[in-house]
Amino acid sequence: MLRASGLATGCLVVVALIVTPSVYALRQHARTRNFRVVRPGVLYRSGQMTREGLQRILHDYQIKTVINLRDGQSAVDRNEEDFCKSEDVRFVRIMPSRWGDDGGSVPVEAGVRRFRDVLADPNNYPVLVHCYAGIHRAGSYSAIYRMEFEHWTKAEAIAEMKKCGYDNLDDELDILGFMEQYRPTWMPKEEKSPERPSVEAKAKPKPKKQLKPKPSAKARRALDGWVLQPDR
Repeated sequence: MLRASGLATGCLVVVALIVTPSVYALRQHARTRNFRVVRPGVLYRSGQMTREGLQRILHDYQIKTVINLRDGQSAVDRNEEDFCKSEDVRFVRIMPSRWGDDGGSVPVEAGVRRFRDVLADPNNYPVLVHCYAGIHRAGSYSAIYRMEFEHWTKAEAIAEMKKCGYDNLDDELDILGFMEQYRPTWMPKEEKSPERPSVEAKAKPKPKKQLKPKPSAKARRALDGWVLQPDR
C-alpha cells in the first residue's frame, strides 16, 4: 500500500515538472503576446498584451512610446491608451488602412509616414509597435523600419516577415506588393530618361535644290555686252 502510494506521488511530481513549465510559458505568451526585439533600445514589436504584460514590458525595456496599430474599438484597446497616459508613455494610434491602390492613392501611406516620423526622432526611443496578433501589421511596419532605417533590402525585410510567422504573405498581394515597391526616403529618386522623338517629330529631309539651266553661249555673250547683230 505504501509502495503504491509512493509510486503515485512520484508520478504526480513528474507530471507537475512537465506540465508546470508549459503552463507558465502559455501564460507568459498570453501576457506578452509574440513580443520580439527588432532593434535593442530602439524598436520592439508584439501583439495585444494584457495590462500585466504591458506593464512588465514597459518597465523591463523602458518603453517611451507605444504605437498601436488597432482601431480602438475594443475595451482592452481603449484601456491600453488610458494606461499609457497614466504611465507617462507616449501613445500613438495608427488606424488600419488598405495597403493597395484605392482610386489612385494608397491609404496606408499616411500611417507609414507617421510611423517614420516617430522612429526618426530618437527622443521617442524605445518604441513598441503592436497590432492584435503581433505578426501581420506589426511585422509589416517592422519591415518598413528595416528598409527605412537599417537599409535592408526588400528581399531581406520580406524574408523576416515570413520568418516571424507571416506564413500567408504570398497570398496577400496588396501588402506584398507594397513591400516590393517600397522606396525608402533615403534612396535617390529615379531620373526619367528623356523621351525619344516620335517618327513624326523627326526632322524632315531638306528638299533638294533645283539646278537652274545653264544659259546658252549667246546668252552669256549678251550678259557680257557681246550682243550679236542678226544677219540682214
